[in-house]
Amino acid sequence: MADQYLLGAVVASILGFLLLHVGFHGWKGRARRTAGKCSSGPVVPGDGGAEVIIVGSGVAGSALAYALGKDGRRVHVIERDLSEPDRIVGELLQPGGYLKLLELGLEDCVDKIDAQRVLGYALFKDNRSTKLSYPLEKFHSDIAGRSFHNGRFIQRMREKAASLPNVQLEQGTVTSLIEENGTVKGVVYKTKSGEELIALAPLTIVCDGCFSNLRRTLCSPKVDVPSCFVGLVLENCQLPFPDHGHVILANPSPILFYPISSTEIRCLVDVPGQKVPSIANGEMANYLKTMVAPQVPTELHDAFVAAIDKGSIRSMPNRSMPAAPHPTPGALLMGDAFNMRHPLTGGGMTVALSDIVVLRNLLTPLHDLHDAAALCEYLESFYTLRKPVASTINTLAGALYKVFSASPDQARNEMRQACFDYLSLGGVFSSGPIALLSGLNPRPLSLVAHFFAVAIYGVGRLLLPFPSLERLWIGARLISGAAGIIFPIIKAEGVRQMFFPATVPAYYRAPPVN
Repeated sequence: MADQYLLGAVVASILGFLLLHVGFHGWKGRARRTAGKCSSGPVVPGDGGAEVIIVGSGVAGSALAYALGKDGRRVHVIERDLSEPDRIVGELLQPGGYLKLLELGLEDCVDKIDAQRVLGYALFKDNRSTKLSYPLEKFHSDIAGRSFHNGRFIQRMREKAASLPNVQLEQGTVTSLIEENGTVKGVVYKTKSGEELIALAPLTIVCDGCFSNLRRTLCSPKVDVPSCFVGLVLENCQLPFPDHGHVILANPSPILFYPISSTEIRCLVDVPGQKVPSIANGEMANYLKTMVAPQVPTELHDAFVAAIDKGSIRSMPNRSMPAAPHPTPGALLMGDAFNMRHPLTGGGMTVALSDIVVLRNLLTPLHDLHDAAALCEYLESFYTLRKPVASTINTLAGALYKVFSASPDQARNEMRQACFDYLSLGGVFSSGPIALLSGLNPRPLSLVAHFFAVAIYGVGRLLLPFPSLERLWIGARLISGAAGIIFPIIKAEGVRQMFFPATVPAYYRAPPVN
């Protein structure tokens, strides 16, 4: 009970603080291009029978194609490259994301790809460790996280979508949106053979990933690159805590380990900033061996060094981008093209699948999508209805990355230690945060309560048994630093939509009358 009273008090105080701070030329003569360039030759229209065009067939695009196709809609998916992707992220699906797979009827996509069950996380700091298991007691025994090779998962989803007779999956590169009088009418794309075609549909959904070249006219992209991941695959070793992801609070920033098959473990080393040591000239291998290897758990050390010597080192930038849509008749953004967060918490696929469930449910009662203006107004509710899940996972990812990273600031390091000790307490202090991270409890208020409970716990550690002026000053800076971490993220997500979605008029939008 004391724990609940503490969290309730924290929620009330934080709410009070928040309230205070708070062309395509030549097509009908008037169309314009929103991206890309077109050759001066004739443009041949493609099959205009689709109701929905989906640009991109990654996790979001493939799942959306299946969801809408299963509802009977005619869907045309255009994907730049239909061969199996080879990525170092998008490999861990949280339990909340697996529940969305079930809701969409896609749970068999994790079968036959050697996917591994994930039951929680293990946290390591200064030769100490603690296990944080997902709170799965109330769920069916099959519910858990899943980790796998990203490419295998996407290929299974593409196969599932293409199995529907009303879903057309085509390889091609979309170069631009076709827009007329402010309404998107379709896309211009080049086929695999180089032929340029037009595809028309009442609704175009852009899911072309983090490198999207179409998002700029559909949102206000503010992309931040706080760090890069350096990826390795470890073989012939066992994780200290089987069936768990491992997070090492290393210097200068976290290291992740998780299984991606029955014989392979993915390692992701976070390197702050946008520049990483060169892989080609051996600087990266030297950095990993001298700076990172000494901080790796002993059970994984030899396999980690062997993976470096093998030479298959890859890197990618970690991007975050708040959702800032421009509601546009005839078009919608989804997936990483729309919203990104630091991949530390593995929440990207959970957000994307949750968004697809929200959009699918909004579109289900509509028989006709041709009234673009009415549809656009109705779909404004999507941006509010998605907030509980998306804002919780986005905020947690950004805040945890900053808390888990080492800092020269003593107050920040006290917060880091307080977070580790708080999670090690067990009970509600571990199950609450891990339920947020897993997507099983997408409640922004609970997130803010736990975040500041960590800060207050850190201050308590400083002041006991005997406070001093120096410790009081560090404690004040700790609280101030915690606010400086989380409040800018909350502001970017939108205070009203995040905490008071029912006060947003779009929350109550009724389907347009066809």
